[in-house]
Parts: sequence; C-alpha cells; structure tokens
Amino acid sequence: MSKFLTDQKEILFLLLMVVISAVLPHPANVTPIGALGLFAGTYMRKPSFLFLPVGAAMFADLVTVGVYSVMIMFFVYTGHFVSALCGRYLVRDRALTTRLPVAVVAASVGFYLVSNLGNWWAFQPHTWAGLVECYTLGLPYLARTLLGNALYSSLFFGAFVLIQQALLRKYVTESA
Repeated sequence: MSKFLTDQKEILFLLLMVVISAVLPHPANVTPIGALGLFAGTYMRKPSFLFLPVGAAMFADLVTVGVYSVMIMFFVYTGHFVSALCGRYLVRDRALTTRLPVAVVAASVGFYLVSNLGNWWAFQPHTWAGLVECYTLGLPYLARTLLGNALYSSLFFGAFVLIQQALLRKYVTESA
C-alpha cells in the first residue's frame, strides 16, 4: 500500500472538505488551509502539492470576501506555499509524531512572517518601527493560525493514518 496520495478523487475530496470548512463561519485564521498544505506536501508526489492550499485559499476568498487587495492576496497566498513546503521538507519520509509538530509551528510562523510583510508594505510606514508595529499587531493572528494548523493537521493526518491502518488490516485479513 502506497503511503502517498495518488488517487485524484482523494485529493479532490480533501480539497472540497477544506474549502467547505474555510467558508463556514470561523475565527480569523483558524482555517484548514495551512494543514492542507502540510498534508499535501507530505503525501502528494506531484509538484501540484504547492498549489493545493493556494487554490483552496483563493476559492475560499472569492466565495467569502472576494478580491480585497491583489498585493495583500499575493503575500497571503505566498504564505500558504510555506505550509506545503514545510510538509514536503520537514515531514515527508520522516517520523510523523516527532516532525509534524515542528512543521505545524514552522508553517504557522512562516505564514505569519510572509503575510504580515504584505500588510506592512500596504498599511504601515516603511520604517523599522512600522515593521515592528505590523508584526506586533499580527501576533494574535499567529496564535490563531497555530491553533488552526494544529487542530486541522491532527484531524487530517490522524484520519489518514487510521484509514491506512484499517485498509491494511482488511488486506491482511482478506489475504489470510
């Protein structure tokens, strides 16, 4: 049994679940998008793993708030690439229980750094004081992003491991 997702139906189902949960009412930044990036980076073989969280975020934005600022959206979507890269380079082919928590923190901090850089560029004075103020104002969103990434990563990765174990038990039972 392959430990990578290869069936497009599984990926589309996961994407649908993420988009649905991202457009339902939720606290700001407590979304499954970062967890989707971690999951896709860990289990998808094709380079399209990078675009799955960005596509989900773009769809969720278009359905809920629409186009708000192309520059800000660019930085937000670039921040979502970070989660996919963390899944690929921090979790894939490594011990899930020890590496996933590190990746959740790295993805959350990476998203915070990249997305707030866009906010600083658009809304704050281009000074060190403006940069510090922007990142300080973004700290509550970092906490929420961390919460969302931890919650949804636990759900996605936990469900995937349980499904793999159930399929393996079924295969072993049928083969015996």
